[in-house]
Amino acid sequence: MKSILNKTAVYLAGGLLTLSCTTVPTNNTEVGLEQRGAQHQRQNIEQQIESLLAQMTLEEKISLTHANSKFSIASIERLGIHEMWMSDGPHGVRHEINRHNWGSAEWTDDHSTYLPNLTAVAASWNKEMAKLHGDVLGAEARHRDKDVILGPGVNLARLPLYGRNFEYMGEDPLLAGKLAAAEIKAIQANDVAATVKHYALNTQELNRIAVDAKPDERTLREIYLPAFEYAVKEGEVMAVMGAYNRYMGTNANQSKHLVKDILKGEWGFDGVLLTDWNVDINSFDAAINGLDIEMGTDVASYDDYFLAKPLQKLIVDGKVPMSVLDDKVRRILRIQLRMGMMDKHRLSGERNTIKHQQAARRIAQEGIVLLKNNNDVLPLDKNKIRNVLVMGPNADKLHAMGGGSSQVKALYEISPLQGLKAALGDNVNITVMRAKSSEISPIPGDFVMSRHWTGTPAWSVNRYKNKQMTEKWVDELSYPESAYQSPQGIDNETVVMQAQIKPLATGKHHFKLKLQGSAKLKLDGKSIINADSNNEKLFSETVNLTANQTYQVEVIYQGNQSFVIGWDAPGLEFTPENEYLAAAKQADAVIYFGGLSHDDDREAIDRTDMALPGSQDEIISKLLAANQNTVVFMIAGSAVEMPWAEQANAIVWGWYAGMEAGNAFADVLVGKTNPSGKMPITLPAKIADTPAIALNDYNEHDSYYKEGVFMGYRWFEAKNIQPLFAFGHGLSYTSFEYSDIKLSTDKLTSDEQLTVTCTITNTGKVAGAEVVQLYVQDSEASVARPIKELKGFAKVMLQPNQSETVTFSLNKRDLSFWDVNTGDWLAESGEFKVMLAAAADDIRLQQAFTYQAK
Repeated sequence: MKSILNKTAVYLAGGLLTLSCTTVPTNNTEVGLEQRGAQHQRQNIEQQIESLLAQMTLEEKISLTHANSKFSIASIERLGIHEMWMSDGPHGVRHEINRHNWGSAEWTDDHSTYLPNLTAVAASWNKEMAKLHGDVLGAEARHRDKDVILGPGVNLARLPLYGRNFEYMGEDPLLAGKLAAAEIKAIQANDVAATVKHYALNTQELNRIAVDAKPDERTLREIYLPAFEYAVKEGEVMAVMGAYNRYMGTNANQSKHLVKDILKGEWGFDGVLLTDWNVDINSFDAAINGLDIEMGTDVASYDDYFLAKPLQKLIVDGKVPMSVLDDKVRRILRIQLRMGMMDKHRLSGERNTIKHQQAARRIAQEGIVLLKNNNDVLPLDKNKIRNVLVMGPNADKLHAMGGGSSQVKALYEISPLQGLKAALGDNVNITVMRAKSSEISPIPGDFVMSRHWTGTPAWSVNRYKNKQMTEKWVDELSYPESAYQSPQGIDNETVVMQAQIKPLATGKHHFKLKLQGSAKLKLDGKSIINADSNNEKLFSETVNLTANQTYQVEVIYQGNQSFVIGWDAPGLEFTPENEYLAAAKQADAVIYFGGLSHDDDREAIDRTDMALPGSQDEIISKLLAANQNTVVFMIAGSAVEMPWAEQANAIVWGWYAGMEAGNAFADVLVGKTNPSGKMPITLPAKIADTPAIALNDYNEHDSYYKEGVFMGYRWFEAKNIQPLFAFGHGLSYTSFEYSDIKLSTDKLTSDEQLTVTCTITNTGKVAGAEVVQLYVQDSEASVARPIKELKGFAKVMLQPNQSETVTFSLNKRDLSFWDVNTGDWLAESGEFKVMLAAAADDIRLQQAFTYQAK
């Protein structure tokens, strides 16, 4: 039996988009020429694998199952097997690092195209953008002589605080899975192996190596595995990277259930499972339960890796069968042969081309989300406005080299301010001002020299249960900024926070320490502030510091509340409040580029709260009061609280949008591009509304996924909690009408598929694209099910007054839940509803049908 895709064609501005909502089984045994060729090629590959395997020694086999540098595994030159090189790269090929450490190799020609982050791809709701993203990434990886690119990532945004949300594709498994499959195919068409990651349940960075994920089986199957399943079955991904976290008591890379039973068993994955760098595994369990390649373990020698000499000894001693090792080697050779590593005709790729830069801009444009646009504040009319005030920490912030392992050494990066200046031209006066908090903000990351191993600025934090600092709560943590909040329920603790600081200018630095509790602030070991207060209080001290000299800053805190270290420093040019508010009142428009940066959204660290850093809320509220034409342009990869949202007339969400971000943002602001992005995440009003926080299921040790299948929009609907902006929300400069919903049948049986059609019409005055979202509701079920679930989406580009028919297909799996009693998918007989929507909270059409199980 083969599978065919049920397809419908929708014309977009960029060409023909083929939409597919389901994979439909068929008994048609006819095989086309292309498929016959692929099958013949795979037969030849298997023959080559067996021939190579038969010639290998035990030592040579072992050499392929572990790293021989930071990013490669060994060659066996006598057999024509070359070193296999990997690279980080969800958003661009990472710059070259040293062979045996994390230091930069200091190459001058390792620049790459910095693509929009995967959250921006998800916000496009367009498989064509995922394909474009993957094609650029694959071509550039080949040009850099990389064999395996470590992306895309598909872990779901369960927690807004999660530091790596920006690397992934939102909160819905179908959206993430469909886009990932499209991206994977495009990457691998360039003779590069894609790597879907991190398998599985990597939903927090807090104590990421030791936290134990313990969801029930239904939650695992319905929410956290489908995106990986799409990557394997639909994307035919060659490699999977395991997660750092534990699953049910053992590391995910050596979980029999995740790897042997599901990934390689049920799904039939025949590629390679490799670890992330430095995970908590052991030789026997990893070998027996399906891990193929071990990367980055923190030991003195590569021979000491768990899958190196220790595994070899287990085989020699008869404790692990040779067949286990042979399976790993077959898989490694299989992906090497599939990507053409031994083929002289292998594609060579291309890099930093104009075509790739245009692709980055187009993807960024399609991912921008217009959240709010009262009174048609946008688009800006550059023929009418003369004075624009630009403010906010992201106005001239560059993001390519931040975030951790996803950093990219971009050939260039257009800031929002640069893009806006280019778009508005010389006839519009742009004034740039920088505001600060009226009281205290953490020390900016620009001054922080100490780094996490991923390369981003970091404060190290140690938490102790006693004053003597002899008993730790957890191992050393990294914090993105100089602020700390004790967890709830702590009676008392001692916290040591420290970092190396380098002033930008010589002069007086006014250190500030705001706290409730007691603390000492030390500079190079000398105490400069001794503070003790039962209530929150601000303490300060002035010290002369020298530019470009490094200083050690340390706080020793005792209490159970919070503290913030800040300063007023020369080299930070701020505009007094009265001046920037006066300028705001006089401006034709104010644009505030706010949000987060990779000081906040970053690998290895979760945010401590959902508030905007640096007193942005205070400043935005004052600007909104001063000028009703203030546009708040958010740049972030995770949800943030927006207590001023009701007051704002215009809010735009732009993500970390790559090297052409500034130009793409300006295209939308001035109306050159009509925004068409939709939110791939729910934006809660407050962190307490999110399930992991509401159910007290976020900590360093165990995560039970207490909300079950009610994650993301499913949770908000089930609990009747109004989010700030719903999943799938996004406005346009035009308007769309949904009409004429039709179902191919009103009575469906298990061996049939249901076709759903509707007509979309652009009823506005400008061309634009609409994302049609298909949700399904099970009217009555034997188990608790979400009110509705996304089961299809289509993006349609329409001229004014143009109409287009959109077609979706649904099958039994789309109606099913995971039945824990039978260990299989179950669609129960009864009534279902199809809902066609512009957002999760904006249902435009719906119609019921009945399903009859056989």
